[in-house]
Amino acid sequence: MVKSAKPQSKTALSIIKIVLDQIHSHASPEQRHILNEVSTQAQHLNIPVCLVGGGVRDALMGRRMGDLDFVVEGNAIDFAQVLHQHFGDGLTTHPKFCTATLIWRTLSIDFTTARVEHYVRPAALPNISPATLAQDLQRRDFSINAIAWRINDNTLHDPFEGQQDLRRGIIRALHAQSFVDDPTRALRAARYAARFGFVVEPDTLAWLDAGLRYVRDLSGERIKYDLEHIFTESQPDLALGLLKEWGFFAALAIAVPERDLLTQRTQHARAQLLNNQWNLETLGLSPADILQLIGWGMLMYNQGQMSASRWVERIPFTNTTREALVSLGLLSSLSRNLFRAKNSQQSELLKSFSGAALFIGWLFDPDPVKRQAMRAEWHDWRWVRPASTGDDLRKMGIPPGPAYATLLTQLRHAWLDREISSLEEEKLRLKRSREL
Repeated sequence: MVKSAKPQSKTALSIIKIVLDQIHSHASPEQRHILNEVSTQAQHLNIPVCLVGGGVRDALMGRRMGDLDFVVEGNAIDFAQVLHQHFGDGLTTHPKFCTATLIWRTLSIDFTTARVEHYVRPAALPNISPATLAQDLQRRDFSINAIAWRINDNTLHDPFEGQQDLRRGIIRALHAQSFVDDPTRALRAARYAARFGFVVEPDTLAWLDAGLRYVRDLSGERIKYDLEHIFTESQPDLALGLLKEWGFFAALAIAVPERDLLTQRTQHARAQLLNNQWNLETLGLSPADILQLIGWGMLMYNQGQMSASRWVERIPFTNTTREALVSLGLLSSLSRNLFRAKNSQQSELLKSFSGAALFIGWLFDPDPVKRQAMRAEWHDWRWVRPASTGDDLRKMGIPPGPAYATLLTQLRHAWLDREISSLEEEKLRLKRSREL
């Protein structure tokens, strides 16, 4: 244990030991290595460095620590560069924001210069300037995230009684302007309340409501960032339901499903994914991309073209996601009666939709007949091709032209509709078509 230069009582030392035990016991071996390296360099350079935010919060709650975020009372970029010389696989710096991100193995570690933030207008990105740790903690979103462990002397700083709120199960903002300065804090309040089963205290709810008028001033990128964090939670419907109840989506003038439907969709999606009914690898997306796609589909499917258009206009989606989400309006509006036809006719209906769109439709369409067709189209029908090719048609004496496409399409449909089931039957079918 690193000892403080200032004498401490036995009671204080006992509390410090408890905090250290909690932090280290809930850190992974890799995180403990980082904590030790940061402590060594902080002592060597005599620079005050604190672990802040979620890492401290989670350890105090007895949860596995997530990301490691450090505040440096000095130049965070210089400090991160020193660490990078001793270990680390990569370093990204952002001089404008006085931040650096160190990559080591699978971990991403953030270093931020202690700072104060000045908002020139509601919902704007802040101007920043260097500050003390005490001032830095004042800029945090909630009391439970405004707890810091100073590595140099192993002291815990909790000026807003965040530990008490952790014990009480309370989400509490630090000041009345919190959601006016940054309306995305509503998204994080919902996420933490849902994740921990906490309650947002009354004053914070009132301040949140006052900040809703500025939600439309947020950039699409900032909304996307925090919503997609919600989509990766174990129960995203709880946070999304809170946001709907608070009026966040209404402030954006975008319709979303009712809370009960969000819950149904979450449970259904989880069950289908656990049952491995869809080969996710065929989508060509990362696990994080798939969770985000599911989240957007949960919000947008069967909500009408107006809702989809407003999301697409506001949020900077990737091309793959945008294409899928734009097509959901048409996909959801296809009548069930259209899916009482032959397989070939159903495939013709669905062939223009991407795998991502069909996946969302399969998860969230209320009609099991349509869902079955969407899955069959992506996993089976789309890949059916006749064995015969244009060369075979030419050898039969058929002149090249539009007739090739017509004949091959007819053969494909015959396979889909099980009118033929072997190469011999295909050749016979083609011969008969030629004779006609």
